[in-house]
Parts: sequence; C-alpha cells; structure tokens
Amino acid sequence: MEKVPEIAPEKTSWGLVLLFVGAGVVGAFQVGKAPPMLLSIRSELGMTLFLSGWILSLFSVIGFLTGSVAGALADSFGHRRLLLTGLCLLAMGSLVGSFAPRASLLLAARALEGLGFLIIVVAAPSLVVQVTSAKDLRISLAVWSCFLPAGVAMIMVFIPLVSLALGWRGLWQANALVLIGYALWVRRKTSLLPGRGQVPERRRGTPWRDLRLTLTAGGPILLAGIFATYSLQWLAVMGFLPTLLADEFGFGPGRASVLTAVMVAMNVPGNLMGGWLLHRGLRRWKLIAFASLVMGACSLGIYASQLPFPARYAACLLFSLVGGLLPASVLGGAPVYAPSPDQVATTNGLIMQGGQCGQIIGPPILALLVSTGGGWKSAPWLLGSAAAVGVALSFVLAAWEARLPFRGGMKRR
Repeated sequence: MEKVPEIAPEKTSWGLVLLFVGAGVVGAFQVGKAPPMLLSIRSELGMTLFLSGWILSLFSVIGFLTGSVAGALADSFGHRRLLLTGLCLLAMGSLVGSFAPRASLLLAARALEGLGFLIIVVAAPSLVVQVTSAKDLRISLAVWSCFLPAGVAMIMVFIPLVSLALGWRGLWQANALVLIGYALWVRRKTSLLPGRGQVPERRRGTPWRDLRLTLTAGGPILLAGIFATYSLQWLAVMGFLPTLLADEFGFGPGRASVLTAVMVAMNVPGNLMGGWLLHRGLRRWKLIAFASLVMGACSLGIYASQLPFPARYAACLLFSLVGGLLPASVLGGAPVYAPSPDQVATTNGLIMQGGQCGQIIGPPILALLVSTGGGWKSAPWLLGSAAAVGVALSFVLAAWEARLPFRGGMKRR
C-alpha cells in the first residue's frame, strides 16, 4: 500500500474539491483561448509567426523556470492565499493584455498570466488534499487532474461561438471578468476553511528547505521525468493536430478546431478512469507503463498516411483517452512521494516543471523532424522514443515504490 498524508478529514468535502478543480479549469481557459485567436492577433499587431508562437509557449517557459519555487512558496505561505493570488494575477494579465497596443505588452501580459496559472496548479491540489478523506484521496486527485483538458476543450468549443462578436480583445476581457468573479467566489466559500488554507507559524519562511528536500528526493524527480515524457507526446500531437488535419485531409480551421477539442476532451474520462483504477488498488507504475505503451503505439496510427481518416482520428482519440491514465497517476502521486506532507505543493511544482519541460521541447523537435525528415511519418520516432523513456521510468518507479514505508496500511495526514 502507498502512504497518504497524515492528517485528513473523516469526510470529503466534494463541494470544495470541485471548487478548487474549477479554479484549475478557469485557469486552463487562458491556455486554450490563445491558439484559435492567433491569426487575429498576428494580423492586428503585425506579429511574425515566430513571435506569435511565444503567446503559446510563455506559459510553459514560466512553469519550467519557476515551478518548484512556486510550490515551495505555496507550502510555506499558504495554499489558499496563493490560489487567490494566482486567480488575481491571471485576471490582471488577461485584462492588461486585452488593451495591448503592441506585441511586447501582450507578451508581458501573457508572462503574468503564466505566473498566475502556475501558482494555481501548485496550490489548488494541496487544498484538494486538505479537504479530502484518506479513502477518497485517489479519486479527488484524479478529478483534479482533469482540469487542463477540461478547461482547454471547453474554451476551444466556446470560442467559435463568440469570437465574431467579441474579437480576441473582448475574449481576453471576458476571461478577466470570469477570473475575478471566481476569485471572489473562492474567497467566500473558503472563508470557513479550517486554518483558512494558511500554514502554521513553524512553516513560515521555509521555502528553500522545502525546495532542497524535494529536489534531493528520488520520488518527485521520477514523477517529474515521467510527466515530461507524457506532456511532450500529448502537446506535440494536440498542438499540431489542426495542421495535420489541414495538410492531410484539407479540413478548414473551424472543423479542425472542433475535432481537436474532442480529442482534448477524451483525456478527461481517461483521468477519471486512472483515479478509479488507483482507488481499486492497481499499482501506479503499471498504469504509467500501460499508458506510455499505448500512446507510443497510437502515434504509429496517427501518422500512418496509408490509413483512412477514421482510423487515424480514432488513434488520436485512443491516444488521448488512455494517455489520461498517466496524469491521474503522476499528479495523484504528489502526496505519496513528497518527502513529507509539508512538501506536497513543492512536489506538485516540480512535477509541473517536468511537464512544462516536455511541452517546451516536444513541439519544436516534432516540427523540425516533420520539416526536415520526410513529413509526418517521421513523428513516431520522437513520440515512440518518449513513450519508451516513460515505460523505463515506470519500472524505476516500481523499484522505488518497493522502498516506501507504510506498505501494510495507509498513512493518514
């Protein structure tokens, strides 16, 4: 059996769990709002394709550079406080960006959004743990792991309905209002949270100690590496799917966007399935190995030019569905592999840092392979290699699990 945090409520507050997951979802809106609007932004601000790419990648760069530090700050200064701060930073960045007269200000605003998003994704899961009973922990963390695909899919489906009326600036402003409203809702609903999401006095001023303990622990490093292999594959496939659909099948932007949103949404039931299987006692490393194997195999079908569209798109859907087992397993492992319950958010930050690393290097390498290596058929070389590394790391994780204490029962937080 795995260890779980030491102190947990007897009954899960599912309302608060969904509230914190919702914070991640509205944060993910800011990730998904940019790709469909890039053409409009480039046209209005006169941005090059390279420069507009930074509108997408700044989120990943911010997370890669500061993920574990943000987690350590959350552990030391209070998860509720930083969650509210993250929502406000996102709102501020979205609002400022909507008035940007030039590319430089928009990119600066996106950097601010990226920081706010990062703070949310390291603080919210620790709050989920705080309001979840030990028996429900795997399920609640699986629900949390759905935040990114759920948010991105929802906004990508919604944008075609409102983009003509609002334009990209109006969309940015509408998101700012949603974020401000959500921050006020979280503040009100968590006002009676035990300790108000704060930390004991003994925990204040210890972020560097938390960071050192997490970075020198094997478990969090393994989870971060596994998450990097997953995010490399998933973002590379998802990010270039509209381009693939246009190049190979001649689909227009609207149809390609909807098909991509469906592919993203398939990740959600995969996440929930992963949490349910963990809850039923399936070993974490086995889920990771299986998901990595299936993702690698599906990449062969996605880019097989001899297959018809239905078969290739079905491979995309299976890739996303089974791939969802992996973030549920990895993100749900933060309270298990953290050096102590005091470093859960720091561990979350390190895992996100690994994920952002995969997102930074995956799409550019895939683009390079496709443009110089003979087209889309070269893509499985990258994706299959990442999947193989994920399988190998899952075996290392299995060996690490064997060294975990509390194998005879559940350690309560």
